[in-house]
Amino acid sequence: MPEIEFFQLTDVGCLREQNEDAVGHWPHEDGLVFAVADGLGGHAAGEVASALALEVLAREMDRAPGNWALAKRLRRAVQEANLELYNKALAVPELRGMGTTLTASAVVGGTLVAAHIGDCRLFLSRDGKLEQLTKDHTWVWEQMQYGLLSPEDARTHPRRNMLTRCLGRELIVGIDVLSMDIRPGDVVVQCSDGVHVAVREEEVAELVVAHPPEAACRALVRRAREEGGEDNLSVQVAAIVSCPPAAPRPWWRLGR
Repeated sequence: MPEIEFFQLTDVGCLREQNEDAVGHWPHEDGLVFAVADGLGGHAAGEVASALALEVLAREMDRAPGNWALAKRLRRAVQEANLELYNKALAVPELRGMGTTLTASAVVGGTLVAAHIGDCRLFLSRDGKLEQLTKDHTWVWEQMQYGLLSPEDARTHPRRNMLTRCLGRELIVGIDVLSMDIRPGDVVVQCSDGVHVAVREEEVAELVVAHPPEAACRALVRRAREEGGEDNLSVQVAAIVSCPPAAPRPWWRLGR
């Protein structure tokens, strides 16, 4: 069973009246699941969407058959969250158009598994280096992949907040799932776009190495507010103190 130091923090920011982000964490088997969601839609619909996504995620992870692989459980739970959001938006006129991004991670044994849709981000800090593990489902990210937009231009582009995928607005959505081995000393960071847009990766890397999870979360939110805090601000930090070696992969999955 891994030993994890964990903290999470969400803040309304400096300009918004409501916090449409949601964060949650709960034990799962011999590990931890944690997730961040950034809701979309006016008249409190975004707040409903992000909260409901985490509620369904927790419920479905608990219900999943024990013989399912962790990645399958996580993907299925996110799919169920999408379906429930989609149906609720159809049934309640005030919630039409609601949606949410979602990044959910599970640390079990020596393995990190994550499911992702939208523009929250998952990072891994290892040996002082920060790596972004997820890809943003945004218009500007696609333009960067095609070489049509530089990272610097993307930070200020008028379409920087235009999502290409989220939960709740389509019946079937593409969900990215990743799996990787972890080791003691690793630090896993999840945050909403309010944080990663305001605080550059270099500073995120410095803060999560220099501070334990609670202090790192508070420092990241403080820095985002100092940069204007234009959006809601949510961050989760999980420091891997100890963990068993990752289970060997089946031969048919080697190299994936």
